[in-house]
Formats: sequence, structure tokens, C-alpha cells
Amino acid sequence: LFVKFDLTKDIYLTGGLFIPRLGLINENHLPTTFNGNDRPYVEQFIIPSTWREIGISLYGRSTRVQGLNWSVAVQNGLDAGAFEHGTGIREGRGDGSQASASNLGVSGALLYYTGDFRFQASGYYGGSAGLTQREADSLQLDYGTFGTPVRLLEANAQYLGEKVRVKVLATQVDIADAERINRAYANNTPERMFGAYAEVGCDLWSFIRPTEKRDLIAFVRCEALDMNAAIPDNGIDDPTLKRTYVVAGLTYVPVGGISVKADYTMRSTGEPNPALYLNPYPQALPYFTDNGFINIGLAYSF
Repeated sequence: LFVKFDLTKDIYLTGGLFIPRLGLINENHLPTTFNGNDRPYVEQFIIPSTWREIGISLYGRSTRVQGLNWSVAVQNGLDAGAFEHGTGIREGRGDGSQASASNLGVSGALLYYTGDFRFQASGYYGGSAGLTQREADSLQLDYGTFGTPVRLLEANAQYLGEKVRVKVLATQVDIADAERINRAYANNTPERMFGAYAEVGCDLWSFIRPTEKRDLIAFVRCEALDMNAAIPDNGIDDPTLKRTYVVAGLTYVPVGGISVKADYTMRSTGEPNPALYLNPYPQALPYFTDNGFINIGLAYSF
């Protein structure tokens, strides 16, 4: 929930629990806005979509450069104590009810439209100690507005034609104090994570019955991510967090707001590191580095 104020015809302000403009999925996260039954994995594990925080944001559009939009926001920071191995910074989100005012974060984005193209660059920088000064000192973490910082950078581009649609995105997260976080919480936090994907879709319905306002999109998306791109000296490498995904399928849109989806996902990872399993379960199932999944779903917007 947030409140929106129009300051001028080109600038507005929001305050409350809002979603910063980071990546493609975060702001537009309803299942009818993307192909495939699952959100792009890069925007689940690297950019923790949906990422909502308490704060104030300012949005505007340029009066000099047609098609240029901008945004800047001040929001609560993350909680490094909640970071979990295998999910990146996702569990460190405040989500409003768990937000701490001990750290702050800032985010911003530039968004440019020209013809059928859409370009965006965005970033986030914020503290993650989420503690009082006494607590942070006792754990040897940096205290302050941006203490124990997390940085996220992202860029994406889209071509949204009538028949062909293309999306590309790349993002990186840097946690400079990962070694201190691991010493304090033993949660195997990495120093760097990276991810990128590219997707191509073709609207087959425009060839079958071009006069009808329906979509039948055949698509393929290739993703690569590494949640252990760099690890501190006290971290343990996990090759299973270096992953590639290939997703191919169909999205049928009979009417606006409804999508019927079917896709096949192939996931490939590295081999597990035995050092991460202190007490392995004797009857544990074998780990397969290659897995295939068939997904069928119905999506609606509300």
C-alpha cells in the first residue's frame, strides 16, 4: 500500500510500501506479463522479485528528451542476518512488516522508449546490518546508514513488435563485507552474484488469424546465473549454484488478462560440494545435475 501525489504533470511522488523499479519483473510481476509458468530465474535468485520495501520514491519523465523516464527512491535496507545460502539476498528483504530503520537503501532507474524498443538501467545501494550500533559492534559489522553494504546493478532491453518480441537482461550483486557477514552469521554469503538471460518470442496467432485480437506466443528463453561468482575466504563454494536454464513453450492469450501456458524447462548445474553436508542423510536421493520439467498453468491478472 502506498500513496501517490502528482507534483506536476510530469513528476509524482509515492510514499509507503512500494516496489522499486529494478529489472523487468519486479514492477510488472503478475503472471500474465511474462512467458513461462515460472518467473525468469535470474529475477528470482539474483534480483529478488517481488521486492517491496517501505520508503519514498520520486518518478518523472523528461521534458527535453522524449521517451526518457527516471525514478529515484529512498527505502529501508536489507537484513544480512536473514540471508540464506542458495537464495542470495532474497530473505533479507523487509517486506514492510519486518523492515528495520537501522539501515537505508537508495535505488534509481533510467527508462527510455523509442519506437518498439524499451531500454532500462537501474541500481540499488543500501546497508544490510539492520542492527543497533551496539549489536553491530559486537558482531564486528559496519554500522550506519549504509553499513555492511549491498550493491545491485541491472540493465535490460526489449523489442516489442507486433509479431516478434525480444528481451535481454543482465544483473550483478556485490556484497563487499561478505566475509564479516559469514563470520557473524555463518550463512555462507557470497561476495558476488551474476545472472543474465535472453528471450525470443513469436506471435503465431498473427499468422493464423491476423484479424483476431489474440496471442499465441512461441518462445524460448536461455538463462545463466552464478550465485557463487566470488566467495570470501571463509565461504564454501557450491557448484550447484552455477546454473543454466533453457525454457521453451507456448503462451495462449484468448482475452486480455488471461493466459494459458505450457513450457518445458531444462536445468543444468554443477556437482554438489560434499563439504556443505556435515551429516548427510543415509537414504538421500541422488542429485542430478540435469533436470527437465514440464509445466502447465493458467494465469490471470486481478
